[in-house]
Amino acid sequence: MTSAEPATTVTRKANRSRWARLSYRIALLIAVLLIGSAIATTVFSVRSVQRTYSQQSTESVTNVHKSVTDTISVANKNVIAYEEAAIASRKNQLRDQSNAVVTALDALNAAVKAGQISLADAQAQALLYLKTIRYGDEYYFFTYNRALTAISHPDPRFEGKNLRDLKDADGSYILRGMQKLTDAKGSGYYNYNFTKLGAPKPIPKISYVFNYKPWDWLVGTGVYIDDIQAEADSRRAAVRKTLSDQFGAVTFSGGGLFFVLDKKGNVVVAPKGKDLTALAKTPAGKESVKVIEASVPKKDGTIVELNKSVTLQGNTKQDWVLNVSSYNPLNWVLVSAVPQQDLTAPGRNLAIQQALLQVFLLLIGLTAGILISRRITGPVESVTKAARDLSEDKFNPSDLDAAASRTDEVGDLARAFQRMGVDLVERERKLREQVASLKVVIDRSKLAKDIGEITESEFFQDLAAKAAEMRKKKFD
Repeated sequence: MTSAEPATTVTRKANRSRWARLSYRIALLIAVLLIGSAIATTVFSVRSVQRTYSQQSTESVTNVHKSVTDTISVANKNVIAYEEAAIASRKNQLRDQSNAVVTALDALNAAVKAGQISLADAQAQALLYLKTIRYGDEYYFFTYNRALTAISHPDPRFEGKNLRDLKDADGSYILRGMQKLTDAKGSGYYNYNFTKLGAPKPIPKISYVFNYKPWDWLVGTGVYIDDIQAEADSRRAAVRKTLSDQFGAVTFSGGGLFFVLDKKGNVVVAPKGKDLTALAKTPAGKESVKVIEASVPKKDGTIVELNKSVTLQGNTKQDWVLNVSSYNPLNWVLVSAVPQQDLTAPGRNLAIQQALLQVFLLLIGLTAGILISRRITGPVESVTKAARDLSEDKFNPSDLDAAASRTDEVGDLARAFQRMGVDLVERERKLREQVASLKVVIDRSKLAKDIGEITESEFFQDLAAKAAEMRKKKFD
């Protein structure tokens, strides 16, 4: 060898860090790629699941709101239909009874025209008849003249009095309104609130009034409809109970709630097994009701979504996704509430599962990466070692046999280096032999030259002459 690396350099290369090796760098690259892929896949999957779950939850809530609204609407329309039918029946009864009265009055008026009875007697008989008529056990007729003085009334409080200024509970002039109606249309229905005999307060009443033109009388009869309203309220209560049982079973995402408030913030329908008394009793609950009421849409069928931290149960504030709609005919507010953590839970669970799966795949990938990289870089390292051995005169071609047996590019490299190493070793051996031979030749030439110089020197010449002289004397 003509040169050699310093021992410290060789030692440093031999003891280099394992992470400086190509195999570990490849394994590290594989790990980085796997981790990056795992993070990207997990984030995408979690967001996709959360988005899909949120869309499904929104669709479910929307469908429930629509279904509940339709159910309430049908039930309410049934009650309204009953109420309208009952009132229509009462109105028909009033009109039929009034037609009978008109027939009786026409008969008396015809008798007057025929001269069979005087006008005064006919009117007296008519007023007595009107005062004594009863139907439905409690309904009667009343009669007023143009001045709106009661000329026939079963209630002694009104008989003979001018009731022009009589008002109902709402402050409207009752008889003035009736007279205005009959002057314009001849007959019709008039709604007002009036105090029933024995009743503590005014109640709704419908009267059928007509103007008997031959005598210019305002004649009418009325019925109270509090019983109809009571029955309607009873039916609404039954409907509310039925709806409460039906809606109480509605759930969303495990911890979700569905409930109904009225416009005063009272819980009308509560889910089964859920205590929502906090909404009406606690300051936090009342504040939550205010938040909900502030978002109530004006139009039925519109759903408003809120993400709020409110108190719906107990005293614990929680993040909820609230969907609010309204049903104005009953002044109801429909509310569905789903905990935000329920919506994010599938994403979290998926993230955990993905993380565990990715860790498992990472370990498999690292193991496989190290094995594959070792298979790839092992022969390269053997070539590197062979190059180092070649520089240290320790090259052994058989050390590359395993790498040279491969059929890929690494095998080509190993075989090429093996041939090159053998050639270099052989060339160096021959060069050393040539150098050794050249040295012997050089040494012999130098010896001959030195001997020639010695024998040709004056000293050697004198010495040789003396030796010859001595030999001559000896033989003589």
